[in-house]
Parts: sequence; C-alpha cells; structure tokens
Amino acid sequence: MLNFKALMCLVFSLSAMALRAEAGTGLEVTEQQAIALFYQRNLNLIAANFNINDAQAQEIIAAAIPNPVFSFTVSSLNPNMARQPYNNAPLPAVSPQIQQLIETAGKRRLRIESSELATEAVSLDLKDTARVLTNAVRRSYYSLLLAQKVAQVASDNFERFREILRVNAIRLKVGDISATDFTRIEVESLKTQGDQDQAKSALNQARADLLLLLGWPENSLEISAVETWPEAKPEIAKAGQNQLAEQALVRRPDLQAARVRIEQAGKMLTLANRLAIPDVTVSAFYQRDPGNFFTDSGGVGISVPLPLFYRQEGEISKARVGLSSAELALKQTEQGVQAEVMKALAAWQSANAIALRFETAVVNRIETLRKAQEIAYQKGAVGLLDLIDAERNYRAMMLDYYTALANRSNAWADLLMAYGEEVKL
Repeated sequence: MLNFKALMCLVFSLSAMALRAEAGTGLEVTEQQAIALFYQRNLNLIAANFNINDAQAQEIIAAAIPNPVFSFTVSSLNPNMARQPYNNAPLPAVSPQIQQLIETAGKRRLRIESSELATEAVSLDLKDTARVLTNAVRRSYYSLLLAQKVAQVASDNFERFREILRVNAIRLKVGDISATDFTRIEVESLKTQGDQDQAKSALNQARADLLLLLGWPENSLEISAVETWPEAKPEIAKAGQNQLAEQALVRRPDLQAARVRIEQAGKMLTLANRLAIPDVTVSAFYQRDPGNFFTDSGGVGISVPLPLFYRQEGEISKARVGLSSAELALKQTEQGVQAEVMKALAAWQSANAIALRFETAVVNRIETLRKAQEIAYQKGAVGLLDLIDAERNYRAMMLDYYTALANRSNAWADLLMAYGEEVKL
C-alpha cells in the first residue's frame, strides 16, 4: 500500500489536474497519474467482471449449517368422531417431531476452506488483469508521448522551411537564386506542411486511445503526456535472466492464483472422498395420544444411509481430474512466465542499446551537421539540394530517435509486466 505522504501527494496531484482541466488549460498527466486515473475510473468494472461478490456469496453458502426439519403429525383419527357426543369423542393423537442433519468427517470445514481459496484465487485474477491492463495504459501513454514528439518535430520542421522560404523569396526578388530552386523550396515546404497535418492526426488518435482507457475524464480532450520517458530500475535492469525468472515465478499473480487453485482442488478431492462417509440424521419426537395407555410419550432416533451400491466414485474421479488439470495449468503458466521474461528482457536490452547509441553518438552529431549545412548554404558553400537533404536527414534521424525511445519504453513496460511488478489497487 502507498504510505500516507505518497497518498497525499497523489491526491493533491489529481486535484491540481482537475483544476487545470476545469480552467480549460488541458489535462497534463504523468505516467503514474494516468495509471491512477485508470484504477480510479475502471477498477469497479474489472472487479465486477471477476465476480468477487459471487465468490464471497459462495463462502456464505459453504459455511451454512443445514436447517432442522420440523414436522407435526396428527394420527388416530376416527371417522365416527363427528357423530359421537363431544364429551365421549376420542381425541386424536398428535406428534411433533424435529430432525437435524449432522455432517460428518469435516465436510463443512472442507467446503468453507475451498470457498475461501476460491475467493483468494479470484482476487489474484483481478490483480493479474490489473497487471496486464496497466501495461496497456503504459503503452498507450508512451504512444501519446511519441506522437507529441513527432508533432513537435513536424512543427519545427515546418517553421524552419517557412523561414527558409521567406528568406529565399527575398533572394528571388533580387535574383540571388533561380526560380527552379525557389520552386523546390516551395515543394519541400508543402511536404513539411503535409507531415505536420499527419502528425496532428496521429496525435489526436493517440489522445483518443489513452482517453478511452482512462474512461474519458471530464474536460480532458486536450490531454497531454508529461515529456519524460521512464527510467529503468537498476534492480530489474541489471538482474540476470535466471534471477528475473525466479522472481517472476514468485511475484506473478497468475502463478499465485494457479497455486491457490491447486490447493483448492486438493480440498475438493478430500471432500469427495469424505462424501463416501454417511451423514447422520438425528430426530426427536413427542407424542400425545389420549386413547393410549401411556398418554404422553417421546423418543429419539438416528438414521444413516448405507453406502452399499454407490460410494461417490464419480465425484472422486471428477475431483481427481480437477486436481490434475490445476497442476497441469500451473506447469504451463510457469513455462509461459519463463518464456515471457526471456523475451521481454531480450527485447528491452536490444531497445535500450539502440536508444543509448542514438543518445551518445547520433543526436548531437546530426544537430551539428544540420547547423553546419545551414551556415554553409548561407555562405554559398553548398547548394540548395544539400540544405534540403540535411533538413530531411535531421528530421528522419530525430523521428528514428524518438521511435527508439518509445520502443525502449514499451519494452520496459513489457518487462515489468512479465516480471510481475506489484500493482497498487
């Protein structure tokens, strides 16, 4: 659970977000705020889908003690009673009786324990779904962040060509450049405008996708992501594949749910075997018979079914199959988890290496090269085509860089999901 200080910071942060939205300045969220909004607006729907309330109701049913059965019998009825004088009429015999079923061999206790395990498994299923959907929120958030970066690059590129076009329009008037070169600049400017329009469309689509996951918070059509890419946690990023796989086998809620279901299946098998032991019905009665020598009498009785022909073989066989299926499901899930961790770690390491290569060797150089080409063009050292080519290369390289950052972020989100990062519900 979040500590008090962190919880208060989150509350104030969400309140500030709401105030900014009401003021019409848009909704700017961090990754953690987006996840918090998702839990706040969608968690009840997730819980309903997993029938937690139904599982809790099954606990009540399993713990119920059988109700006693009351019966009331009137006997010794004489058809001549109505024709005889009232004072001489024999009164009928009355016999109230009560019966109580007593379950033997701890069957009720086994049912209670099994239902409690079922509720625990359903709760773990909820956490597992939250784990998967948290990854979906993260990926959607990174898609929005990438779309913002692409839109910014397209806007900067468009503004740069507008300035180049303005300067060269002056040069055209004084005959410093040819009409053909100016036309090339115009065409390139139109391309950058088209790129800007496409980037805006992609940005709106990314916003809609994130808002759909967040349940469309009020006044949030202008939602934007804080431009900060996630940082890798050293304890995960520097861990080896075997270490991460071992930790995932312990942390993952789907594996925890599978283990709980094996325990539940074991309880059900034990219960099926215990069903062969008969339950006992205890009864007690009181009889008042005015026509008998003993007017008042009573008695107790015990009834037990005799398991001579059927000893719950079908139920035992079904429970045994259920236990085997649960054990097989656990093994399959364990293998799947190990494969997920292996693939996610390899994908993150590759994406991280590419992003680091951009950050250390490409971004600064491509920026320097572009500025050098602009200065050289202004001094007449290079031609217009060299300038356009430099601008194109810069745009393409920056888009590749931001795509690499988004790929690394998505790979990190997938690694967290495979690893089984704890979800704060």
